[in-house]
Amino acid sequence: MLCISRATAVVSWWRQLPRITKLMSVAVAVVFLLASGFQSGTVDVNQQWNSIVRGVGGHGTLSGGMPIRIMYIGASMSLGEHSEGERGYRQQIRDWIAEKGHPVNCVGANRFGDFKDNDVQAWGAQPIKPTLDRARDAVPALQPNLILINAGSSDCFQEGTWGSSNVLNHMRDLVDFLLEASPRATVIMSTIIFSPWSNVDRCVRSANAQIRQVSRDLAREGKPVLLAEMHRDQGGAQGTVVDEPEMGPDSMHPTTEGYFVMGEAFKKSILEADKRGWLQMPVANGIPEDGNAERMAVEDKQEDRLTERGVRARARRWWV
Repeated sequence: MLCISRATAVVSWWRQLPRITKLMSVAVAVVFLLASGFQSGTVDVNQQWNSIVRGVGGHGTLSGGMPIRIMYIGASMSLGEHSEGERGYRQQIRDWIAEKGHPVNCVGANRFGDFKDNDVQAWGAQPIKPTLDRARDAVPALQPNLILINAGSSDCFQEGTWGSSNVLNHMRDLVDFLLEASPRATVIMSTIIFSPWSNVDRCVRSANAQIRQVSRDLAREGKPVLLAEMHRDQGGAQGTVVDEPEMGPDSMHPTTEGYFVMGEAFKKSILEADKRGWLQMPVANGIPEDGNAERMAVEDKQEDRLTERGVRARARRWWV
């Protein structure tokens, strides 16, 4: 009788579900069974389920929904200077990963931009060599598992001091250090966007050729490194090249729309890295999985301290 009553309850619950929920449930179950049926030997149920979820409508998780501890490295374009809210592509990418069901924490030694989880490993006007020098202090402690690099523009804007002559060596040194200091990281390099100033763009093209060479060398060595193309000189992927319409009034930084284009280029490479199975769980070193939640907790503590101080101040005034 107990089994019959439970079955009746399940049937009643199923009848009350919306029709669309029923159809989606049946569809997922059918796909799951079909996928399992094509396997020989023991079926890894978790793997099958993850492959289904990741493929539904392109909104599935990356590598099963693992925490993503992301570090943006570079100079003013990594910061997002001159974009709305000084967010650049950072919040765009962060929100996109979070919407896929991942806890996300942006990490870095700097904070910049009008959003909560705004930690970043970038400073304005910073060439590649100083970028490495600062990374030496931050990366071993923070241990990101996803690193996005946009660096080299400042080398060209400071051509008299830096220029493009050492971009290959400096970029190779930077990426080698990142992979050594954070062994679970996937690194996505990017080429530099064009400059409307012809002399600067010549430097940019030279730097980009060297950045591409570093990417090819690392690929041959089997390192988890990809390249996001952003300059028209190599016919970057359709819709992911910052060009004249996306260049801001200072002729150095993109518009908010231009930063969005850069973000789309990075997103394509992140999806490719996930497809190759490169994304790994971040090191458990005490850093919270969710940067927004971490920041909110800090703000709540600060508010509590301010409230407590106010209560004490009022109490002192009352006694006086």
